[in-house]
Amino acid sequence: MSQENVERLRVSIEGFLAGTSEFDREDMLAKISEGWDPEIELDASENPVLDISGIYRGTDAVRQFWREWFAAWETLRFEYELVDAGDSVVMLFDMRMRGRSTGIEMPFGKVAWVFTYRDRLVHQKLYMSQSEALEAVGLSE
Repeated sequence: MSQENVERLRVSIEGFLAGTSEFDREDMLAKISEGWDPEIELDASENPVLDISGIYRGTDAVRQFWREWFAAWETLRFEYELVDAGDSVVMLFDMRMRGRSTGIEMPFGKVAWVFTYRDRLVHQKLYMSQSEALEAVGLSE
């Protein structure tokens, strides 16, 4: 099941990357949320963007988190690596963004999301440190 989770996440990320224009965001969110458990929890409590820092529960709340994230940025660019961790998959990435209102490009840095599956995606957590994310799932850098 773990390799299947890696592939599920890869498909979801590629859909995310393809759906970041103004015109197809809602379609992209609807499509990727099909793989979410209705009780999904997204933990962005470590997010330095205070307006959207917090814990979101349920598909509507998680979609709203992503809508607000997209609204803040004109462009998002990142490269990623997926690490199999059994029921979880760690997404290591380095992201750069350009603010929608300021036009300023800024690095978000090397961060990680941990995605946990139980048939469907049930939990995702943002870590501001890749080593902390790997440690959280019992792996090391």
